[in-house]
Amino acid sequence: MMFESKITKYFNNKLVKRIIELNLSEKLTDEENLIISKIGLPNGVLDFEFINDIFLLSKTEIKIGNTFYNNIILDTTSKMIIRDDAVFLSKSLKNLVLQLYAYDSLWQIIIPEKKFGNYREDLNHKKYAQFLESELLKIDQDLLKNDNGYFWGSLIEDIEFGIVG
Repeated sequence: MMFESKITKYFNNKLVKRIIELNLSEKLTDEENLIISKIGLPNGVLDFEFINDIFLLSKTEIKIGNTFYNNIILDTTSKMIIRDDAVFLSKSLKNLVLQLYAYDSLWQIIIPEKKFGNYREDLNHKKYAQFLESELLKIDQDLLKNDNGYFWGSLIEDIEFGIVG
């Protein structure tokens, strides 16, 4: 599986595999079970920390992690990943992992290699923001349309204006 090898090779020791209890496993798709228990979820990207003991918050919500102020939730009905303040993060667990990969590789590979020049010179941060937006839209063409809490759009804007980095 190309996804699996790409993610495991890139995140390597950041990936933490979790044991899933049977009652939770039955609520997840095969792909979600594979990602959580065999591939792992990457800790330390943005402020995302995926927890070791995932658990039900309600009949349709599984807590899989935390951000600085919020829970990261997998909605078992819609399969979307949201925060507990109802902010949309991703339309699927797989997409979330790919989105985190796109974001992290921008900062760990693309910018250090100066693919579009020095980040802090000649407004190059705008080029890096455009690159990230393009990569995220390859993963989910509707990502920014569904970005109800302006999570990803805000990150792209922060890069575009050189606020982060």
